Amino acid sequence: MSDPSDSIDLPGQLQALTQRLGQSNPELYRHVALYLQVLRQVLPQQVRQACFHLATQVHPLRYSELPVERRRLLHGQIQELVGRCCSLLTVEQLVILAAQISRERQRRDRHEREQLLEELTWEGESGAGEPEPLPPGSVQIAFAPPLAGGSFLWGSLGRGEAQPPDPDGGRRGDPDDGPPQHQDGAQPDDPDEDSEQDPDADSEADSEDDAPDGTPGGCGPEPADTLWQAGRLPDDPERVLRWMDGMELALGRRLRNLSHAVNVELLRGGVSRSLLPVSLLDAVLAGQLETMAAPANLMRLPLPFPGARAPQAQTLAVLLRPTDLELEEPRLRTCRRRLQQHRQEVRRMAQQFRRLQRRLRIHQAEQLWLQDIRPPSIPDD
Repeated sequence: MSDPSDSIDLPGQLQALTQRLGQSNPELYRHVALYLQVLRQVLPQQVRQACFHLATQVHPLRYSELPVERRRLLHGQIQELVGRCCSLLTVEQLVILAAQISRERQRRDRHEREQLLEELTWEGESGAGEPEPLPPGSVQIAFAPPLAGGSFLWGSLGRGEAQPPDPDGGRRGDPDDGPPQHQDGAQPDDPDEDSEQDPDADSEADSEDDAPDGTPGGCGPEPADTLWQAGRLPDDPERVLRWMDGMELALGRRLRNLSHAVNVELLRGGVSRSLLPVSLLDAVLAGQLETMAAPANLMRLPLPFPGARAPQAQTLAVLLRPTDLELEEPRLRTCRRRLQQHRQEVRRMAQQFRRLQRRLRIHQAEQLWLQDIRPPSIPDD
């Protein structure tokens, strides 16, 4: 049994930690809002610089041959796309998109589970009857599909996470209506987090506090309505971490959609001759495709069909990433540093929160155990 002193005012300590988190939430909101404000200021120049490199350094002849009206229309269309994206780069708009991504993830997980059950029950429902007995040592070849089907393929890659090919990848990618594709809201914690946990936290993480989908907290997939549509930041440190992860996913989705839309306009304007699908952009962002060295906010991708004696074929496209934008803009790096510091503080709160919760559950279980083994009192006559 644990030391009785461990149970001294554990609910009060949890309440104090929750109050401390609530006091730090406005600061987190200000950090995120300031990051997005700086991003809205620097994004137009960064997009113009990337398009300038494509038009003048990669395809100078094509751009020079365009009529004046077509060049002006191209610049106007790109400026309109950037302005529309900037109007959506606010905390409130990213929260809406993060809730949408969370719902898409839950639907995808349900679909994968249903597909897995169908694969497992396919042989039983085939109605082929009982197989004939075979001699000992015989090998039977079945015609049932393997378990490593589509659900397993995308399920194993999706924890990293790769997405199935986007059926809407060929349409015009406006920044405000991206297809529902992206990685999970819960990203793995930093490697140094495990070294900071005590044995209690480790044993708890190995038992009931790890959800089946890998999200901490033991509550399974986080309902989008409870996490994103409450009108305020969560009061649980683990849910605050998931909130920050979801905001990062939403920001990446916005920039991905803007990149695709700009590439579409460059194709329509005659500057480029090819268009990479959205699923390929997602694969590059997820680190599943190796790219070549390229200027900031551009992606150089080798093509798999080189000529016999020609050099390696490659394509260059716009791909806006927060890391490239932060490398080009010192103010964004400062805002990112503040967000990382706040995240470390919330992570420490989450570790302490888990320890206190486990100690409280242990104390409650011990009290119930003592009540159960206590002999019943005999009433006096």
